[in-house]
Amino acid sequence: MTPPALQPGLRWWLGLAASIGLIGVLLISLGWLLYEGTGVWGNNIPVTWALDIVSYDWWIGIACGALLVSSAMLLFGTPERDALNRITETVAVLAAVAAAVYPIIHLGRPWFFYWNLPYPNTMLLQPQVRSPLFWDAIDILAYLTISVSFWATGLLPDLARLRDRASERITEGDPDYENRRRLRARLYGVAALGWRGSAMHWHRWRQAMRCLAVLGLLIVPTLQSGAAVMFAGTVLPGWHDTIMPVSFLVGAVFSGVAAVALVSIVARSALRLQRSIDARPLALLAWLLLGLGLAELYCEAAGIYATLLGGDSTEIASLHRRLAGDQAWAFWTMLAAGPLAAQLFWLPFVRRSAAAIASLGASICLGMWADHFMVIVPALEHDFLPSSAHAYTIGFWGLATFAGSGGLFLFLLLVLLRILPAVVLSLRTQQDPHPAAQFKSPSHGAPLWGVAAEFDQPGRMIEAARQMMQEHGIVRPGISRLDLFSPVPLADADAALALASRGVPEAAVTGFLLGALSMFGYCATVSTTYYVLDIGGRPWFSWPSFIVPSVSSGLLCAALGTVGVLLVKNRLPRLNHPAFNIPNFNHASHDRYFLVLEGLVESFPAEKALAALHALQAGPVQISRVPR
Repeated sequence: MTPPALQPGLRWWLGLAASIGLIGVLLISLGWLLYEGTGVWGNNIPVTWALDIVSYDWWIGIACGALLVSSAMLLFGTPERDALNRITETVAVLAAVAAAVYPIIHLGRPWFFYWNLPYPNTMLLQPQVRSPLFWDAIDILAYLTISVSFWATGLLPDLARLRDRASERITEGDPDYENRRRLRARLYGVAALGWRGSAMHWHRWRQAMRCLAVLGLLIVPTLQSGAAVMFAGTVLPGWHDTIMPVSFLVGAVFSGVAAVALVSIVARSALRLQRSIDARPLALLAWLLLGLGLAELYCEAAGIYATLLGGDSTEIASLHRRLAGDQAWAFWTMLAAGPLAAQLFWLPFVRRSAAAIASLGASICLGMWADHFMVIVPALEHDFLPSSAHAYTIGFWGLATFAGSGGLFLFLLLVLLRILPAVVLSLRTQQDPHPAAQFKSPSHGAPLWGVAAEFDQPGRMIEAARQMMQEHGIVRPGISRLDLFSPVPLADADAALALASRGVPEAAVTGFLLGALSMFGYCATVSTTYYVLDIGGRPWFSWPSFIVPSVSSGLLCAALGTVGVLLVKNRLPRLNHPAFNIPNFNHASHDRYFLVLEGLVESFPAEKALAALHALQAGPVQISRVPR
């Protein structure tokens, strides 16, 4: 079966052309912005934050929601994750890339972006570490590290399968065509880092994926609550509300699931993935959107109730402007297109309709964009002083910049769907009863790395491994040289080989502690030595404000430690390995299983190893010597 990769048909080329056109609009918008200034967006005093922050928060919300859903499905073992995780994790990364358009260009003088970095400037000042703006910067960096690590680590086995499939199709045909095939195989091979699918590889890979999923679950509420504190920590009418961190988190997950539903169904139709993304994952997305719609309704109702209960005149006036002012369209669009539209999922036929789910997903994304606009702009238009009020009007260039960021997201999505599988391959096997041998067994005089037995069923390989362990006393496979290679992770392999690998979870915990303590010490030093200014009436050593960046820094270092130990202990990257000399080993990534005795010592020489493999009751398909 050909891996699910998008063939460049007419629809793909039309989508690519549209995305390139939108990227051109983005470049023109940014050029005009740099020439004229941020006023081209319609920003004014007091609405200094407008479509730039609205669009940035919207993209980050989608990214956070997608990451949280994928992480939760992995940790809870949700079966539907197999069909959705690749698209979900891709959306989590690409939405963050689209959001990255805004942080620097909205500064006004983006060529001085390095002023935000923690370094002693000419006045020996450091960044204000007690500011939520500093927290947000650390949160975003941690999110990017975790989401990219989660996505790239999950891709390794699939890249290995694509590498092997590309090499299988190399024949002696058209030289130009075969050269392209070889180039593709080499590129996939480099990207796979030499992944071989050994039992220890899979053991540590599963540990790393679980650790990264836990980090993903932690960074999303940290990031969203940190952003909400920037609003709720002020006294501005309409922002000073303790429900805002919860509302931000619910809205982010709501928009993230909606975007995943929309992209999944479009990819399902374009790539003919109806068998992979079937009714069950679609129903799961529908139920999630229904539940999150109810949660979003609760948050909105709780905010309105708290405002009316408090009886503060300025808060009530701010609420009135949201409901009936010049920008009231944002509130009613949010309500109608977002949580109210999600209530249609109570109807069974809506939950079963892919078109309905995609349409409502697009509607919810629009509603959540209006929600961010409703939170930011009306509150800034009017504060406590009537003389400071100034109406805001959406400008053409603000919309053009937002459309350009959408074009960037679409372009990257189309390219990745073209070169990478849209659904996970590493949890699926394909049986091929007659694989063609790609290598010849070496002669007896060649330097020997080990001997290998090939099996067509995982159960036979596991049974053979248990027999070898019992009859020959082979223990500690990392030293005794018994290893198993499979296209999918096998839980029985861990028990058969008595794997007790340590290192990945410990690296995550150690990285978190080192990162958190280092950031806390940095914040304390800066506040008491370099930035001894009275900000907001807080003391110099305002340790509660150090918690948020410390946690985010700890999560960032935990992700780096997890991926680092995974690569080091699996000895990756290693593009050339003796295991690749095993006959038919390019089938080990999709339909064959191998038991290998490697690095044979004098007490267990090659001839004895071959005799032991021939005596296996499981009946290997082929037994071969493997050169170094």
